[in-house]
Amino acid sequence: MAYPRTIRNFNAFVDGTSYFGKVLTGKLPEIKTQNSSHRGGGMDGPVSIDMGTEALSAELTFAEWLPELIKMFGTRQRFVFRAAAVGEQDFTADDHVITVGGRITIVSQGDLEAGKDNPLKLHMEVDYYRIQKNGENLIEIDIEAGSRIVDGVDQVADQRRAMGV
Repeated sequence: MAYPRTIRNFNAFVDGTSYFGKVLTGKLPEIKTQNSSHRGGGMDGPVSIDMGTEALSAELTFAEWLPELIKMFGTRQRFVFRAAAVGEQDFTADDHVITVGGRITIVSQGDLEAGKDNPLKLHMEVDYYRIQKNGENLIEIDIEAGSRIVDGVDQVADQRRAMGV
């Protein structure tokens, strides 16, 4: 039986600074195409047409209220999530590196309650997304540049060419 190589741990960087031991959770962007339904004459049902990428967002939760992070509200930053996947056959780890860039739009300190943790959350509206495994680019989306590269193929390159970009 083959055991899966599961994510065992992760670290996060904000603007190049490691928050090892201080980051609690990371919410990665959910990548999804924005689709339009089309049903032309004679078709027995609708089909989904890819109209681009839906809005992306990411979030990091920290164990303490770090002033340098709170002061990033409204600024453009990069989050880098580094996850390690390990199997059961040996002690080698695959590295998964997810890089997101965008504007920090929400800084949340949650609810104050005695005897409870009060984490800090940073929410980012993402306009750049890249996921790599062991150095191989799997997906790279650059909203501003108008590119969506999946497995080395820019799926919208010909659209940019047709528009004269």
